[in-house]
Amino acid sequence: MKKTTLLLSFLFVFSLLVSGCNTSSSDTPLQKQVQVDKNYLLALHTANNFLIAWLNRDAAKGSELLTDNAKKSVSPEDLTMFFSGLSNPHHQGFEIIGHENTGENTVTFHVWLYEYYSGDTPEPEKRPEPYTIEVSKVDDNTWLVNNLPK
Repeated sequence: MKKTTLLLSFLFVFSLLVSGCNTSSSDTPLQKQVQVDKNYLLALHTANNFLIAWLNRDAAKGSELLTDNAKKSVSPEDLTMFFSGLSNPHHQGFEIIGHENTGENTVTFHVWLYEYYSGDTPEPEKRPEPYTIEVSKVDDNTWLVNNLPK
């Protein structure tokens, strides 16, 4: 009986370890408490749409999602170049991982922008530090991007 109980206890602990279950009460960095409310969702929606415009090289759509201050911070040529990029490398993808509430009406997202050189097979490398984009509330249902990724 003791061997069976011990074996079952061992199997239970082993299954927790193998399945990746975290039995501790402390949060890992990816499990930080994020307040998923209307403001967070609207800010995230704006960040996603802005980066989709970058990915699709759609300067008109991307510019619609910028505050006037963000548009004034760069020349029209630089703004167009940010979205259109070069023919090679081309915009390949993006990731949004994490955010900081930098005020009641501002959320700063950590983003990675990836470009790919056609015909190139680069060596694997570590992901660089993320860029940040700041998204601010304009009115009850509108959030806009305050800066190009920096």
